[in-house]
Amino acid sequence: MRIIIDGFNKTINKRDNQIVIKENGKEIDYFLPKDLKQIIILGKGTITFDAIALLADANVDLIAVDWRGNIRYRLASKEHNNVQIRKQQYFSLNDTRSGYLAKKFIESKIRNQKATIGTLSRSRGGVEYLDIQKEKLNNLLNALLEIKNKPSEKIRSEIFGIEGMASHEYWQGFRYVINDDYDFLKRSGRGAPDIVNAMLNYSYAILASEVLKALHISGLDPYAGFLHADRYGRTSLVFDLMEEFRQQIVDKSVLKLINRGQIKKDDFEIKDGYVYINEQCRKLLIKTILDKLNTEITFDGVKKSYSNFISIESQHIVDYLLYNKKYKTFYIRW
Repeated sequence: MRIIIDGFNKTINKRDNQIVIKENGKEIDYFLPKDLKQIIILGKGTITFDAIALLADANVDLIAVDWRGNIRYRLASKEHNNVQIRKQQYFSLNDTRSGYLAKKFIESKIRNQKATIGTLSRSRGGVEYLDIQKEKLNNLLNALLEIKNKPSEKIRSEIFGIEGMASHEYWQGFRYVINDDYDFLKRSGRGAPDIVNAMLNYSYAILASEVLKALHISGLDPYAGFLHADRYGRTSLVFDLMEEFRQQIVDKSVLKLINRGQIKKDDFEIKDGYVYINEQCRKLLIKTILDKLNTEITFDGVKKSYSNFISIESQHIVDYLLYNKKYKTFYIRW
């Protein structure tokens, strides 16, 4: 179970073996730690030391997200104690294993982009433009697979060149099915200029927190990426692994909210060049992404939630680094 703490004057306390949520000093809910997977803090309030310790003992992830969707801080249990995992992670940055994994992350991404565009076309009875975009993605995938394995530093620019072209074609297809009223012209990261980008950025932050937790539990260093280069303060490996899940978890969810009319332009406000998502819309967006993470799907003959598959992919990285097991990328064919 994931719970969201929003609003003001909320407190998270411990009572016996329970986590108690209060508002203005009055108890409003309580939970057993074993039933919790994650607590997301959106509002302002306090948490007691005893509550932090109880959450850590139960391996409950606690993160705070600001109005832009950025993770302000994260509290987690102690790190994995297998030092060989991180040693091999660092060693691999100088050999072909890093390039192999970097290619795999983008292979998965393009396959999911293809699947998403294909789904959008089929759901509309077949759209020639979308089918053309899907074929362009397929050609770029083939070009990616032809890159020879080398240390990621030597092939990173080539991989990102193909990834950039694929993302351009993908977002052109994505834009095709969105009403022009939303002013979605292209994908933009920080400082989103429109509603769609603001929703995507906020949702990706929630996905990032899930990936970060999986990497933490598996014992990997989230700051040492294979595809994304080192940058002070950036969790590069989080961005690496996120590439496999962006389309299925976030992009489709955002598109569904828009096309079903659950999100309106009135839910947003532009101030000083920034797009602000109002509280009600923000709650709906978070609930939608969390529900998606909990949704069970069948992949590679196994039925589990998207959240579970993120953990599985994280463990696959470990298995490849330690035991040279083939890395299985995550992608859905529809």
